[in-house]
Amino acid sequence: MSSLELRPPADTFGAAEIGGLVPSRDTEDASARRVLRDALARYGVVCLHLDASIDQDVFRRIAQMFGPIKDPVGRTRDGGQMRYEAEMQVIDAGFVLTDEMRAQMGSASFGGDSLRPGLFETFHVDDTYTELPAWATVLSAQQLPPSGGGDTCFMDMRAAYDLLDDDTRATLRGLRAVYVHNNQGAFAPRVSACGPNDALVEVTHPIVRTHAVTGRRALYIDLDRATHVEGLPTGEGRKLLQSLQDRAEERAPRYRHRWRDHDVLVWDNASVQHKGSGDFPVGEPRRFFRFMIAGERPV
Repeated sequence: MSSLELRPPADTFGAAEIGGLVPSRDTEDASARRVLRDALARYGVVCLHLDASIDQDVFRRIAQMFGPIKDPVGRTRDGGQMRYEAEMQVIDAGFVLTDEMRAQMGSASFGGDSLRPGLFETFHVDDTYTELPAWATVLSAQQLPPSGGGDTCFMDMRAAYDLLDDDTRATLRGLRAVYVHNNQGAFAPRVSACGPNDALVEVTHPIVRTHAVTGRRALYIDLDRATHVEGLPTGEGRKLLQSLQDRAEERAPRYRHRWRDHDVLVWDNASVQHKGSGDFPVGEPRRFFRFMIAGERPV
């Protein structure tokens, strides 16, 4: 029987906090896995407060409590396949891009911040430019800014859908957004990524996504990767997507996670958008390990 301590969010939207996890005891425990997966589906964001640092092997076992780890391999436009990420990624949001590095990169771009390329300060969803986007994202805090800051912010896209009027919901029924790795500045001033992953196939996902566990509907859009809406003139589709994003940012509930040492933070990409906060001094570290949890085709 699981001995995990679950504390629901204090507000309408926030992270469910999990205490009492002992990796050597709990990572293979079916009841503990059930507690974590149910909490993630219900609340959209889960934080495990750990007492000590963990290595990559322990982090892997914790991530697997939420589901199978995604192998980041996708189809390419020429009919082949390519690995577009490492299985475990190191997210270094404090990394500063020097002029020399910029020259070596040439036209390649990570997107996000032009100075700290691992920092993404616009609300987005992970892995949308792939056919089977990651169900969840799992981050393990490795180094946090000594001066503080660097929070991760979330927005409830289930509530964003609920707040739409009936006519808008009817308009969205059956519409799909088109996604690629490099959307070529479709939603300026967001900076597009470009590089080898541009070779991946173009994909489409429904703008309104139904959660496979809870059945709740949510807006599922990512302007960092979207290009247009399938079946609509390009300009009209982009205007619609931007309008939906703007309304969500104006009205949907938000949660700001203030990192503590050793936190493991997990979010449901079918339910929330997220972004990083750059309110920490340039040059200070903000480093995480990341696993993505395998997902099914959005419906």
